Amino acid sequence: MLVISLQAILEEATAEARFNVGQVKDLSHLLRPDNLRKLREYSSVCCFLAFHPAGDPPIVEYVRSGTMADDSGPNVLVLFVLDRPAPIAVPVGTGAFGHWAEIGVGVDPAHRMVRTLFSGSRVPPLPGLVVFRDLAEDTDGVYLPLGHLESEREVRLHLREVFAEMDHLAATGRPAKLLDDLGVQWTRRGLAYERTDRRPMREWLIEGFRTARENYGDLVGTIGLFG
Repeated sequence: MLVISLQAILEEATAEARFNVGQVKDLSHLLRPDNLRKLREYSSVCCFLAFHPAGDPPIVEYVRSGTMADDSGPNVLVLFVLDRPAPIAVPVGTGAFGHWAEIGVGVDPAHRMVRTLFSGSRVPPLPGLVVFRDLAEDTDGVYLPLGHLESEREVRLHLREVFAEMDHLAATGRPAKLLDDLGVQWTRRGLAYERTDRRPMREWLIEGFRTARENYGDLVGTIGLFG
C-alpha cells in the first residue's frame, strides 16, 4: 500500500498547486477552509485511525497488510500517523512503524491528536477510529474504539463493515447529520462510541502535523484517490 502526506494531497487538490506543485510551504495557508473544502471533490468522508505503533499489534499488522485503501473504498479518506516523512508516495510494508517502536517516543503522536479532541473530558484509550463530518469546519467527531479486536483479520473484517457504512451514509444520507446517522447505525449493531468535543479542524490538523513532524513522522492518507 502506498501513502502520501496530507500536505501533498492538499497541494494536489488546490488550484494553485496545479500551476505550482510542491511550492506551498506554509501549512497555515494550505490548511485554509477553502482549500480543505476541495477534499470533498475526492472523498465524501474523512476519518483518523489512531493506534500505538508498539502497543496495538493487530492494528499495525492490518495497516502493514496493505488492504486498507481497498477496504475503505474511493470515497473515504483514512488518515493516520506514519513514522517517516511522506512528501511523495511511500510504501507501508513490514518495516513501517518500527522506528517509533524501537526508540519509544515520549508521547505517541496519535495519542496526542486524540487527546486534543477530548479537552477537559475523559480521553478514550487507543486504538480507535475518529470520523469527522467536515475537515473544513468547526465540528465534533465520533470515536469508535477498536481495542477489542484481537487479530489483524478481525480488524480487517470490522473496518470493512465500518467503512462501508460510512460510505453509504455519506452518499445517501444527510451530510449535516452524518455523525448522528452513523451513531444510530452503530448503536443498532451494539457498537459503543464516544462523541468528541467540537473544535476547529484546521487547528487540529496543524497541531497533528506539528506533533508528527517533531517525531520525524507525517500525517498521511492512502493513495488511489489523488492524481
